[in-house]
Amino acid sequence: MVRTLCYNFLVLHLRVLTAAVGLPAILLAVILGPGPFCIFLGVVSAVCSVELGRLHPHAPRDGLPVLMVVWAVALSLRFLTPLGDMPGLLITLPLVVALGMLVPLASLKRASPSWAWSVAGAIYVGWLMGYWGGLYSLESGAALVVFGLFTTFAYDTCAYLTGRSVGKHKVIPSVSSGKTWEGVVGGFCGALVAGLATHTVLGHFMGPFPFGSAVALGLAALLAIAAQTGDLVESALKRGAGVKDAGKILPGHGGMLDRFDSVLFTGTVLYYVSLWLTA
Repeated sequence: MVRTLCYNFLVLHLRVLTAAVGLPAILLAVILGPGPFCIFLGVVSAVCSVELGRLHPHAPRDGLPVLMVVWAVALSLRFLTPLGDMPGLLITLPLVVALGMLVPLASLKRASPSWAWSVAGAIYVGWLMGYWGGLYSLESGAALVVFGLFTTFAYDTCAYLTGRSVGKHKVIPSVSSGKTWEGVVGGFCGALVAGLATHTVLGHFMGPFPFGSAVALGLAALLAIAAQTGDLVESALKRGAGVKDAGKILPGHGGMLDRFDSVLFTGTVLYYVSLWLTA
């Protein structure tokens, strides 16, 4: 009991320290403009694609991982660079190259499903992460990005704290033994509060939002659902790989993918809903 409490306190302490450094850095990247924000998207996409690739037990160690990382970064920046004018090429050309690399390996009986995993991982991370760039390119895009990120992080944090404190009823035990319905409710409430607070505060500092408070609450609820979905998807991937965390780069959180799994889904939802609201 004492050991468990000490461990939980240490993990929470590390999470707070990581957030204290990471959140201001992310906010600064958003405020400073497209250049720093591109760097942020590129770094997150690169690290997440590497971590996802390594989840496969027979991950390739040759040139393919490098190609997939470059591809994931390019996909994530498609809305903020001239590459956005040729999204089809961003998918087709690297895919053809990757498939072409399989031919000599197949003759050596070295081809494996890990190659398909790496290709799918680059698309999964890069394509979904890129919607944050699309969101940033919209009118009031910087404010929308901050709203989306802080609402998502609030859901994750409140779900974690509530689940750790009072969680008893598992959501899907076969996928994640740590996700509880109590945590879901806590995360949902946290997302609503954070969404409304962020909408109110940023409306004074970054200009008016393209929607009112009632819509902000509705969006926060949608983002909470998307965040939980992304979290469960990554939990399923890690369960299949037999690992607890995707990496160790972020103290208290695990890997970059562990921190941004929900972000991949919430950015996509917020982008398309914002397009619909501003049409």
